[in-house]
Amino acid sequence: MTLRRPFAPCMIALAISIAAAQAAAQTVTRYDDCIALAQATPASGLSAADTWYASGGGDAARHCRAIALAALGSFAEASRTIEQVAQGTGDIGARADLFAQAGGFQMAASDPFSARRLFDQALTLEPENFDALDGRARAAAAQRDFAGAITDLNRLLWMVPNDAEALALRAAARRQSGDRAGALADAEAAVGADPGSAVAYFERGAAKAMNGDRDGARADWQHAEQLDPGGETGQLAATNRLRLP
Repeated sequence: MTLRRPFAPCMIALAISIAAAQAAAQTVTRYDDCIALAQATPASGLSAADTWYASGGGDAARHCRAIALAALGSFAEASRTIEQVAQGTGDIGARADLFAQAGGFQMAASDPFSARRLFDQALTLEPENFDALDGRARAAAAQRDFAGAITDLNRLLWMVPNDAEALALRAAARRQSGDRAGALADAEAAVGADPGSAVAYFERGAAKAMNGDRDGARADWQHAEQLDPGGETGQLAATNRLRLP
C-alpha cells in the first residue's frame, strides 16, 4: 500500500561503489534544494531546474521543473512533464506515484478526463496506490460518475477506514446519487473521524438537509463556516445556510 512516498530517492539509481553512492547522495541533496527553491520562489526554482538539467540533472531536474511550473500555475504543463518522467522511470512504485502526481496536476488544471487516464495508469501499476485511488475518485465525481467514485472510495476506505476526507467525499457521491441514508452515515463518520474538518461538517449539513433536517443542516453549515472562515468550504456553507427556508 502506498501512502504518499517521497519522489527523490526513487529517482536516484542504486549504487554499489563508494564513489557512486557519494554521487547519488549529492544528487539527492541537490534535488531537495531544487524542490525547496521551486516551492518557495517558483521562478527561481524553474531557472535552477533548467540550469541543472542542462548540466546533466536528468529526470530529477525535470521533476523539479514540473514542481516549479505547478507553483506558477502551469498545471497542465507540469503534468505533461511528470508523465514523461514517469514513462522513463523503471521502478514500478515510483512510476505509479509519478502518474498519480501528474493526474493531480491535471485535476488542478480542471481536466478530469486527462487526470482519470493518468490515475488509471498509476493503478494499473499499483492497485492500492492511495493518491491514485483518491484522485481517480475525485476525477470521477467531477465527471458526475458517482458510481465510479464510490467504487474507488470503497477500496480506499478498506485500506484506511477512518480517512475523514474519503468519508466526506463518499458522502457527497452518495448524496448526489440519491442515497440519503448512506450520505448521512458517511458524513457522520467523517465528523467523528475529524471533528476539525469543515468539509465533514459541510457534508453532514448537506445530508441533513437532504433528509429534511433543516435545523441540523443550519447548525452544521454554521460550524463549517467557523472552521473555514473565508475559505471555499466556509463560503459554500454560508451560501447554503442562507438559502435555507
